[in-house]
Amino acid sequence: MLRLRIKEIAREKGISMNQLSQRAEVSYNIIKAIYRNPYRPTNTDTVNRIAHALGVPATVLLEDVSEEEMVREQRALAAELAVLPRRPGRQPRRQAP
Repeated sequence: MLRLRIKEIAREKGISMNQLSQRAEVSYNIIKAIYRNPYRPTNTDTVNRIAHALGVPATVLLEDVSEEEMVREQRALAAELAVLPRRPGRQPRRQAP
């Protein structure tokens, strides 16, 4: 399984998600989605733009991991997201009568 190391590389270089989004000319929501799920299918053009913005070859952003490692990491990510507080003021939509 391929895993994108974008979050780790950006942190090593001190680049925030917002800065990366602007430098790579990639939507902030796409950057955020990759940070949350590094196994997310991602367009090669997007990976190349991000690599250029980080100043590394695209191959540095790719890591080959075992399926067991991927499952462990995805479970940990899901647990982490489950305990995050909801934004205040966000109410579920009500159904029309």
